[in-house]
Amino acid sequence: MTTYRYNLFAKILYRYGNIPITFFLLIYLIESVVQLPQHWYAVFFILINLVIIISLNKYYAKTYKLFPFKISADNEKMICSNFFLRKINVEIRLIDIDKISGGIFSGYPSRAIYLHDSVSDETIGIYIHSAGYKNLLKLILKNIPQTLYDDLLEKMKTEKKN
Repeated sequence: MTTYRYNLFAKILYRYGNIPITFFLLIYLIESVVQLPQHWYAVFFILINLVIIISLNKYYAKTYKLFPFKISADNEKMICSNFFLRKINVEIRLIDIDKISGGIFSGYPSRAIYLHDSVSDETIGIYIHSAGYKNLLKLILKNIPQTLYDDLLEKMKTEKKN
């Protein structure tokens, strides 16, 4: 069984990156609220800051739930562990994967891919910054059901034409 992990920088970024950004945006939000009585147009800055703060933290909440920071995989299964807010290990049999989306399969190679297991109804995300990402992706694609593999190839051909 081969283990795949994120490097230290990626792990810190994906776990704690929202904290300093949210802190600075909150300072700017407070400043905008203070300026509101003198400048009516500060309401636009308040709304923009709120949208950014909510969107950012919603994205990180999804990351905490779906992205393991340690994946052990072989030809039959993947054991995903070291989630940020979940203390459980998720085991996904590669043959049970019924959907793969995102990343290169959606035309955006720098985005994460999402694997859905139909039996346990679990979704796992994998960023490209994982050490051995290409090898892990090859391993997954070699061992998923043939119909899903064919669908992914067809989808990638369609994306390439567009």
